[in-house]
Amino acid sequence: MPTISEISTRYIDEVADLDPVRGERWGVASDPTRLTDYSPAGYAAFRALLQRTLDALAAAESPRDEAERLGIGFLADWIGGEAGVLDAGERERGLSIITGPPAVTRSVFDLMDHATPEAWEKIAARLRAAPAAMDGYRATLEAGLAKGRPAARRQAIAVAEQCATWAGNGDDGGWFGGFVAGAAAVGADDALRAELAAAARDAGNAYGRLASWLRDEYAPRATEIDASGDERYQTWARYLLGTDLDLDEAYAWGWEELARLEAEKAKECARILPGASFLEVRKLLITDPARSVEGVDAYRDWLQSVTDEAIEGLDGREFDIHPSIRRCDVRIPPEGSAAAAYYTPPSEDLVRPGQTWFPTVGRTRFPKWDEVSTVYHEAVPGHHLQGATIRLVPLTRAQKLGFVSAHGEGWALYAERLMDELGWFRTPDTRLGFLCAHAFRAARVVVDIGLHTGRAIPAAGVALFPDWSGQAGRPWTYDGAIDFMIRAGGMERDKAESEVLRYLSWPSQATAYKLGERTWLAGREAAKAAAAAAAADGRVFDLKTWHARALALGPLGLRRLGAELARI
Repeated sequence: MPTISEISTRYIDEVADLDPVRGERWGVASDPTRLTDYSPAGYAAFRALLQRTLDALAAAESPRDEAERLGIGFLADWIGGEAGVLDAGERERGLSIITGPPAVTRSVFDLMDHATPEAWEKIAARLRAAPAAMDGYRATLEAGLAKGRPAARRQAIAVAEQCATWAGNGDDGGWFGGFVAGAAAVGADDALRAELAAAARDAGNAYGRLASWLRDEYAPRATEIDASGDERYQTWARYLLGTDLDLDEAYAWGWEELARLEAEKAKECARILPGASFLEVRKLLITDPARSVEGVDAYRDWLQSVTDEAIEGLDGREFDIHPSIRRCDVRIPPEGSAAAAYYTPPSEDLVRPGQTWFPTVGRTRFPKWDEVSTVYHEAVPGHHLQGATIRLVPLTRAQKLGFVSAHGEGWALYAERLMDELGWFRTPDTRLGFLCAHAFRAARVVVDIGLHTGRAIPAAGVALFPDWSGQAGRPWTYDGAIDFMIRAGGMERDKAESEVLRYLSWPSQATAYKLGERTWLAGREAAKAAAAAAAADGRVFDLKTWHARALALGPLGLRRLGAELARI
């Protein structure tokens, strides 16, 4: 009878074999010349793996230690949630500019070794696999159409535009052609460079064909309905949040949290430009050259300096950061990527460092006011500290490498709040940026639930924005959601549109941030209360110790996380 640890380790190996793109993102040993099979047969094979693993967990030995006790609950929830998404046919309408197969396939090349001619030989082989991967993905979307599961037309057009951007003009390989030009810098010979150029053209043409098919054939058969509805929404929530949501409660709480944050924003605006509205203050912050960084290279360097300062300032004081994870590199992804910053964790062996990615979206000047909070979210004490630390603590292999959106994004949002509590937002500009980041995430809760489930805009919510008075009682619209995100989060329109597109392609994920943070905060308050109750016995709440114990739990869904945080 296998142990839970053995099942966990085997699962990771088998996933990396079936899904090499996911394996590369995890940084585990896998075949670097292959890409994932996104065809109906590929998804069927993956679903069979999920079922074998669930059956093995049901028959496994009892947990032998704390790592296995946590690990069996995590793995059962994680793969059970993914099985639910597959069974609901969600992959058959999987069009997304951030999580769809075209986006994750292109991004896998960012993570590969580029340092030697031998590494570029593997890249050439993987590029040659791109046409089959995109053809398999198209077959899955066609199967969805045949079963009456169309994606929204809006998503089809967005992904088509993304693929066309990366495809280029068909002769130079587009993004792929520019990417392989880097082989010359490491001494690739003429034969290898020619092979890479041909593979890049084939990959670019595959993306171009997919773009044309999505635009010309899929989009006319897609649905004009963006919303998922309650049932599909809950299926995604069980996977991404690890719980069943009370949608009415979450929707009402999101409005309350947004009201709290809007009041805080007003106070900070008064410190920057007394008597001005938020939109007037925002205009100053994004147009004042003295408050910006000029040039992409200077922007990346500034982000790296903020990252490094946080690591240096928190290590040994608020956290003990192991030397092996003190490095977190800032990168700039290519044009065509979604507008939101993101993080990729270190490889399993920690040889590849953690990396944060900040899209430029064609800009060359970058206001700083709202980016400091994002650095803390993506790097330290946010995703990098959490994700890299989990690599080092005694957990099952699947839990070390796995990710639950509400656990990880909730911690990252909690990390921003922690930096505010510690006084790291040293100017009114950057503190307003922090408050906007949180208002943006609270607005995400109401926009995501409202758009997907048809809940109306309440009068109490409209009161936050006086010129929205006519919206009370009305349903959410796509354009209205974009306008709302600009007002609440202070972002520019292109970013707001990218965000709303993301929500509509990924039901419930946008709620993971604030609802996850709420669980982390509740756990901290429970620990403080327990320490206060035990004060007579000499017990004192120590935040640094609590953080270490909380991070050592590894990823868990919200239902399990809340219970575990109350125990430590």
